[in-house]
Parts: sequence; C-alpha cells; structure tokens
Amino acid sequence: MSVRLKRRKLLSAAGVAGLSGLAGCLSSFSGLDVRDADDGDGGGTDRTLKLGIMQPLSGDLGSVGEPIRDASLLPVSQVEDEIDLEIEYEVVDTETSPPTGVQGAARLVSEGYPMVNGPAASDVTLQATQQVLIPHRVVSCSPSATTPTITALNDAGLVFRTALSDSLQAVVLAEQAMTDLGHETAATMYVNNDYGWQLSQSFTQAFRSTHDGTVSAQVPLNEESDSYAAAIDRARADDPDLLVVIGYPETGTQLFTDLGDDLDEIDVLVTDGLRDGDLQDEVDRSLDGIRGTAPLVGGPGQEFFAEQYQAAYDAEPGIFTAHAYDSTAVLLLANAYAGQNDGTAIRNAMQTVTNEPGEVIEPETLAEGLELAAQGEPVEYQGASSALSFDENGDAIDATFEYWEFDQSADGGISEIDRVTT
Repeated sequence: MSVRLKRRKLLSAAGVAGLSGLAGCLSSFSGLDVRDADDGDGGGTDRTLKLGIMQPLSGDLGSVGEPIRDASLLPVSQVEDEIDLEIEYEVVDTETSPPTGVQGAARLVSEGYPMVNGPAASDVTLQATQQVLIPHRVVSCSPSATTPTITALNDAGLVFRTALSDSLQAVVLAEQAMTDLGHETAATMYVNNDYGWQLSQSFTQAFRSTHDGTVSAQVPLNEESDSYAAAIDRARADDPDLLVVIGYPETGTQLFTDLGDDLDEIDVLVTDGLRDGDLQDEVDRSLDGIRGTAPLVGGPGQEFFAEQYQAAYDAEPGIFTAHAYDSTAVLLLANAYAGQNDGTAIRNAMQTVTNEPGEVIEPETLAEGLELAAQGEPVEYQGASSALSFDENGDAIDATFEYWEFDQSADGGISEIDRVTT
C-alpha cells in the first residue's frame, strides 16, 4: 500500500508576509473554527494526517534550522511506500523571529493543522504557542526549544518537546566549568532572549550553589549587532577566569571575531546553540579548544536515523536533527491513534504512544507503528534522540549531554570529549 502525500511547502518570506491581518493579535483569530474532538474524521488508515512544521530557515538559526527541517520531513518520506495514510504537511519559516513565528502559526491554524513540529527557538516557541497554538488547541512538539520557562506554561497539556530543558544543561555547564576547566570565577554573555537569559540564570545558580563559584557579570547580547566590543569589556571588567557564551551561530561569529586574539587569554565555554562546526569557517582565527555542552543523541533508533538522514541528504546529522525526527514521528503516531485531526485528541494520545503498554516501535518500524496506531492498537515509540518519555509537563526526561570542543581536524569541525548523564 502506498502513502498519498500532499507535499505543500510554504515559501516562508512570501507566504508569511501576507498574514499580517491574521496574526496581529488574538482577536484576529476569533473567526477561526476550532473543531470539537467529536467532529473528527474517524480512525483507520483511510484518512489524512495533517502536520505543520515551523522551523527557522533564515535568521540567526538559519544554518541549523534547515537540517532540522530536513529531519522533520524524513519520517514522512520514509513511510511513503509502506502505509495507506495520507500525510499532508506544510513548512513555514519562522526566521528565528517571534513575530514571524506567530504569523506562521496563524497560517497553520487557519488551514486546519492540528499539530506542529516546532517551533525551534525558545522565544519563538513561547510566543507562537501562547498567542496562537494553545488558544486554538493545536499540539506542538519542539525539537530544540530548551528554556525552562516552557515547563511552567499554562498550556492545557498541549506543548511537548523532545529537547531537554536548559535547567539540566546548566548543571552540566557548571560542573565542567569547575571540575574540568578548574575555574572559580566566570562571566556569562547571553543572547538577549528567553533562552539566553534563562540559561544564564540557571548556570549562575548552579555554579554558585553547587560549586561555590562566583559569577561576576551577566551581559546580554543583542542579536544582529555589528560589534560586541562593549559587551566584552563589561563581561571582562572583573577579570573572570571563564566566559560562558550562550547564543546562536550568527551571534557567535560576531562575538568570536570581536574577541580575536583575546581567545588565547581566557577560557570560553559555550552551549548547544553554538555547536556548529561551520563557525570555524566564519571566524578569521582558530576556535580549536573552545568547549561546550549539548544534548546528546542516544536513543535506540539513533543508528537507523543517522543512516537514513545520510542517504536522504548526503550529510551527517547535526544538532537537534534526531530530536526533530522524533517530534514528527511521535506526532504522526499520536494523530494516527487519535483517529482525527483534532488537537485535544492528539494531545491525549501523546503519552499513550510513548509509554507502556504497547508494541515497541522504533524509527526503523515507524510504518508498522502507524498502521497499528491507526487501528487503535497501543504502541510505545522509542526514538532516535532518546527512549522518549514525557513527564506531566510535556518535557523529555532522558538526560544525557555531550561535552565537546571545536576541532578543525575532526569531521564536521567538532570532536566529543565526554558524555555526561544528569
């Protein structure tokens, strides 16, 4: 049996631009029809699953957003010749911008998409979910929004993520700063949004309370700045031993350029948003030796996913790509099990398709899992990024991090130092 795919791709900049009348404020959506769970299109395999994908194909996260988008689409192409469900999807470019993300979410809601893979950036996720997706009972599952703020959202149980909360990454950062690098004083420089601020705060708390360290300054970095020289001076005013940099590739390019030869005088520790080997080509000096942390891919389906991604895109998987694959996979399974394109019903099925009891489904057997779920059979998805269990807040709870460093001699410009479990 074959999948009949309706592959409608939204060309981001042009498509979103026409949504200003739809997404200016919540009142703009008052006329949209939010369907009741009882009005679904029925179960079985003779139906269409509708999936929205919101990823940053441009803006500060554009360099990592495209591979995340590709991984989000991989489950769809993987099962196209194996099952008899239609999968209709639409991709929107959030441009790493909260207002654009809100507009993109509005378009997906207006076109009846009940579930969304994404958004990616924490700030975009917070705005798009609170202004659009939650009010209209659309389920979202982000592969890369890591701010602790998401945990406490009043979200009616609709917001999930396969990425790990930064409250866990902060503990690992503080541990490496003290035990591996041996520093007792640090300053943070963070991209000026919720992701950056929350991670800076969490690192500071962990460094002080657990290791009796001192954080002398927490300095925000405005995105798309032409220079961070003044911010660097503020961060280094009290001569800290370590700079903890929390940002994205474009931010890092400018910051490391401005630091220049000062990188030889001070240790730098970075976070997952800067795990991009291409930064070596963007900065006019070696970044070798700069270390960082990032959520580690370690699910039972990791190897199969990596092989499929390489075959489809002729590239190695990158940061959050396995998480993106899992976000799509679990949303499709939940939709199939729910038997209808209704956000509330899909929300109710998210825990069902990731927990016992049920047939264990991994990425390699996703097509079989979709058929079983569509027939109302319980399944337990174990993913590429992790075994993938959600807690009561929709957070993934399997926590293993990679401790890595920039290394021009390594494939992809990154080498792994250690693996840390919290």
